[in-house]
Amino acid sequence: MCQFSMMILIAAIGALPNADARPDGAEPGTGADFRIDNAVYLGEGKEPLCRSTTIFHEGVVYDCMRAPSETIVFDMSAGRFILLNLKNRTRAELTTGEVASFADRLQEVAARSPDPLVKFLAAPKFREHVDRASGTLTLDSPLVVYRLTLLPEQDPRVVAQYHEFSDWYARLNALLSPGSRPPFGRLVVNAALAQRKATASKVMLTLSSDGKSDREPITIRSEHRLVRPLTRVDLERVDQARKQMVGFKPVRFVEYRKTDLR
Repeated sequence: MCQFSMMILIAAIGALPNADARPDGAEPGTGADFRIDNAVYLGEGKEPLCRSTTIFHEGVVYDCMRAPSETIVFDMSAGRFILLNLKNRTRAELTTGEVASFADRLQEVAARSPDPLVKFLAAPKFREHVDRASGTLTLDSPLVVYRLTLLPEQDPRVVAQYHEFSDWYARLNALLSPGSRPPFGRLVVNAALAQRKATASKVMLTLSSDGKSDREPITIRSEHRLVRPLTRVDLERVDQARKQMVGFKPVRFVEYRKTDLR
């Protein structure tokens, strides 16, 4: 998912219209294989700030970004993320243990922050409200409001696999994007969706001014479309990423993050 999206919106991803119809050239998917097309907008803007594609195949997730030119592979069974720099043909690896340890340290630091928003996000609490008529879930607080358009998901494997990825990717993004907001609000929202066995086709996130700083209120909108089965193009992208995982030069994470991805 694009970095800007992940910094702000990993709270949820799901489908716009559920594209279960088999497209031309599609190969039959296996298990809970599916793809999510993501777009992020500022407020009610028409042009997306970024787009990305997230492919779930055989228990592994391939997050393909256009800008920066990067693919991130999440292999939960192996407990690792593989970062692929498509421009420089390098790769780095992080374990889920390393990512979790960083998130724990970040939470401790955020809890002591003088910034009210950052401190709130260290241990966020929301009021939840479901509007069944409109199919929306709202998680409300004085500083942060999430409004999600719910999409019930009949396949429990899709719900479980996606929400596991969402949680881990939220933690990872905090590590990849220094200065981004703590991910713990997004984890609360993820849990609320998982509890309802749902994904979300649209997420509206509003960050309010705290009245004590120069921060202006901001609204970010993300839209997501779940597609299944996977197409030949999707499987070709997976095959390409697998080859890159073997063929790209391995570097340490510290070196990887210093390089230009664009």
